[in-house]
Amino acid sequence: MLKKILNIKLLVLVFCAFTLQISAQEVKTRLQGMIDIPIPGASFSMTYDPKDGPLENVKNISGYAYVFNDYRWEIQDLKMKKNGAVYSADFTVPKNCAFMAFKFYGNTENGLVADTNQDTGYMLVAFKEPKIKMPGADLAWATFRNKDFNGQFGGYFKDFSIDGDATEYWLKKEVEANGNRFPEFFDTYFDVLKKQKPEKFQELGSKFLADFTKNMKGLPEEVYIKVHHIYLFDLNNKTKADSLEAVIKKQFPRGSHVRFKAYQKIMPIADAAERNKAITQFLADFPYSSEVPPSQQYFYDNIVKMQFGYYFDTKDYKSILAMIPTMNFANLNDAYHQNISKALYLKAVDPAVIETMAVPMILQMQQKVNDMSYMQGLYWSPNQATENAKVQLNDELVIQIRMYDMLKKYKEVLETFALLPFEKRYEKASINDIHIKALEAFNKPILEVLKNAARANTLSEGAEAKLKEIYLKEGKKEADFPAYLEQLKKENRPEEKIALMDPIPAPAIKVQTADGKAKQLALDSGKIIVIDFWATWCGPCKKAFPAMQQLVNNFKEDKQVEVYFISTQETKEGYKKEALAYLKEKGLKLDTYFDLVKKGGGTNNESFSKYAAIFKSSGIPRKVVIKNGQIRFTSEGYSGNPGQLVDELTDVINALKKE
Repeated sequence: MLKKILNIKLLVLVFCAFTLQISAQEVKTRLQGMIDIPIPGASFSMTYDPKDGPLENVKNISGYAYVFNDYRWEIQDLKMKKNGAVYSADFTVPKNCAFMAFKFYGNTENGLVADTNQDTGYMLVAFKEPKIKMPGADLAWATFRNKDFNGQFGGYFKDFSIDGDATEYWLKKEVEANGNRFPEFFDTYFDVLKKQKPEKFQELGSKFLADFTKNMKGLPEEVYIKVHHIYLFDLNNKTKADSLEAVIKKQFPRGSHVRFKAYQKIMPIADAAERNKAITQFLADFPYSSEVPPSQQYFYDNIVKMQFGYYFDTKDYKSILAMIPTMNFANLNDAYHQNISKALYLKAVDPAVIETMAVPMILQMQQKVNDMSYMQGLYWSPNQATENAKVQLNDELVIQIRMYDMLKKYKEVLETFALLPFEKRYEKASINDIHIKALEAFNKPILEVLKNAARANTLSEGAEAKLKEIYLKEGKKEADFPAYLEQLKKENRPEEKIALMDPIPAPAIKVQTADGKAKQLALDSGKIIVIDFWATWCGPCKKAFPAMQQLVNNFKEDKQVEVYFISTQETKEGYKKEALAYLKEKGLKLDTYFDLVKKGGGTNNESFSKYAAIFKSSGIPRKVVIKNGQIRFTSEGYSGNPGQLVDELTDVINALKKE
């Protein structure tokens, strides 16, 4: 069946063999204890020392292993225990494991940071016995380290990879040792052929596949589907593909291929009612079972989303209540986010009606938070999938708190707060306000909530006033309150250093004043210029204005600082009048201008579009801080916490003053 694979240079052979032998020795710097001959079922404890590596200053380090198990890739968590500055990492080699590659990671302010041993890997090959490798070992060794095959492994390697010749060599070794398992990885061989012999691929690939298909009788449907895919997309041979498709439909009338074709027919249906009928028929023909391969799990996830959305839009809440117990965590979370949360935010459905669905959904999510429904392929390890589910549940609990507040159900508000981890309770000023309101409804003390919100720098104006009132009632001086507030902010939090950007030339800003006059802002006057791009249709923009007013007030006597508010991205008529009326209504005294309309366009974004191009985002609110004609800081959006916004921009201004 197989054509003779061309011999590669002796140097490559020697290098590959040498690499295989020392794989456990090349990692002594940070990971020690990997056994030289791991045998399935064996357990061993490694020691990971992050010193001098990318995780040296990371507080909490976790790890997982990519495992090639019975010719399929899996991902398994390591049992990590911290012991002083180092970690023990316990691992049991799975029953049919042929290869394992360990990865250590930790969350930082700059995102996830990983350690894969300076890009050379923490890798082990498994053995049946001391001199006999497990089936799949050479195949995994060949593909894991090749840039053409390792894309699914979360960027394990960035720069290091073996070349096609070495991959071809180890693949040949796999075929020689385990030819009886060849149908399980023939597609990998085919991919190598495509990469190595592009000029002869059509000829060699067609002959290879013709030989292979002569002996397919009795093989699982998965193999037939792979061959069909190769004929259709790699060899562009529709005749062969159609012929094989007829065989698949006959041999596997309720199999994966027929299921896929049936699912494809649902998606183009535009009419929601007709699509729901098609979904009902699909579920009758192809009920979800253990026979559904992981690659088709998303069919059923999408169907649940569509059904839930259809019933929600048509107010068929009875059908939704029947669905909820059958949904997994990921389905429940998506449906809650896309329907419940959205309807509450837009006030599209009575909160009392929302409650009838939201309560059982949250209950089911609490029960199913560990169901691993976020495990798809190798994207997350089990621990990561579970942690993600917990984060999502906490986010939905916050929405639930907002719903109970709308319903004035303060007992339920407090009960839901109790379900949140401590730090999550104090993330948003608006949620702190609800918490305080609920406590006050039962005449419960609010001081600790106010102080915790102050420590998190998430006090609203109203909450800060309440904290000040309590402070003064204790007989303390009003003049000392700012220092008291600053002290609370600093508790349990390290000193944060503001990160200024490398200077970028600031595009000119031409605007129109409130009375219609043209003006160009002086960006290179030596002053520190703070720009706030906003629009009347932008809710977060307007919610941030009280904080921005505080910033303006704080620096109104400072001749080195100027703050400008520029209305941009407006299309409707009368937006200038509406903007000025809004500012007046709210008692805001902000230096407001209007972006100019581009020639041939109906949107006033002439200046902002230049900044959006620099930041690769047109999102607003957008804060930009400029000094000497250079952009030195920018931020997009609003956290909902006025103190954080004021402090952040104040720190930027002070840092620029010190330059």
